[in-house]
Amino acid sequence: MVWFFNLFMKNSILKQGKRSPNRKSRWSTFNAWLHLWLGLSSGIIVFVVSITGALFVFCDPIIDALAYDSLYVNEIKDTRLTPEELISAFKKENPDRIPSYYIMYRDPTRSVKMGSYTKERNLQFTWMDPYTGKTLTNGSAYNFFYIVAHIHSGEMPFGKAGGLIVEIAVWIFLIELLTGIILWWPKKWNKTTKKQSFSIKTNASFKRLNYDLHNVPGFYSLLPALMITVTGLIVVNKPLNNITHKILDRTSKPFTKIRKLSPEYNPTKTFSPLTPVVTALFEKNASVEQVKLSVPKKDSITTLFAVAAKDIGLKGIENGKTYLINRYTGKEVEIPMQLMNGLAIDNMNMNLHIGFWVGWLGKTLTFIVGIVCSCLPVTGFLIWYGRRNKKKSIA
Repeated sequence: MVWFFNLFMKNSILKQGKRSPNRKSRWSTFNAWLHLWLGLSSGIIVFVVSITGALFVFCDPIIDALAYDSLYVNEIKDTRLTPEELISAFKKENPDRIPSYYIMYRDPTRSVKMGSYTKERNLQFTWMDPYTGKTLTNGSAYNFFYIVAHIHSGEMPFGKAGGLIVEIAVWIFLIELLTGIILWWPKKWNKTTKKQSFSIKTNASFKRLNYDLHNVPGFYSLLPALMITVTGLIVVNKPLNNITHKILDRTSKPFTKIRKLSPEYNPTKTFSPLTPVVTALFEKNASVEQVKLSVPKKDSITTLFAVAAKDIGLKGIENGKTYLINRYTGKEVEIPMQLMNGLAIDNMNMNLHIGFWVGWLGKTLTFIVGIVCSCLPVTGFLIWYGRRNKKKSIA
């Protein structure tokens, strides 16, 4: 690799008619070389990760849109079914499916959204009438976005090896963003260079248009792209995740540690009804519009995870908080502040990564940046390919 770089440097210098490069030109040449070959080595993976990330941004509104009329009930009654009755009704109608969690809404016209899976990991949402327990519709979009998310992380279809490959590619992309802004930076700031750097010349040749499409959108999306890249690395890279929590004086892996707070299973005790639990969660804050409760796989699990928030998505939580509920008492399990702060950091990091902030503005910006990032490897490859063919034709 070093030999190849030295040869590349010598050829570049000879073409410029210089006997020896100064430090500035040597650094510029190295930066261009690094940007080129790192981009070529990771381009396909970055494209897949970026395009799947962009697809995932609007997963929640798409899932709800496909449910259409089933998001709401036709008739409001005086009392709703208890969570236990809803789970029982779901199991009766879907004996082959295992419920994992459900979301209830403050709005009395909204249906209950029940998440479930099969032994083959086929995920599905079921919208149910909270007053009758009747199934309104089933949606498979949940499973589609589950696949998209796992392709995005590299776990599908290559498992842990795929996750490592994606992580390496994302680290490379981070370097690409930094070397890219150095390449973009004009040597002189004047009217011509400003126009070339900040605008796309649409009435130009294909090569010039492609060059502008690589540089200009790349510059405008730099800061949000850095945010998405860094937050993604914090999610997948354990040392970086630990460092982030340590710097912010928080506890890493909070979910794993919170589970250890569960009381021991006692078969002689009965579980508390869940309706008061749901009511208490809605009363936590006037902004709470949705409450999410987990469904334990076994009776030996003595706690429930609950979320009370303004909006609850597949990954993001808007203006909300996570709770641990003791199934015997129906009360909150006291969680140490360090663990709660760790959860808050993880939620904030995920919200920033998937655009689950500032409503539609955050989603739209993240989607656009994802599309731009998916195009950068393509336009970059075309720039390299065009220059390479030009050299061959001259020879």
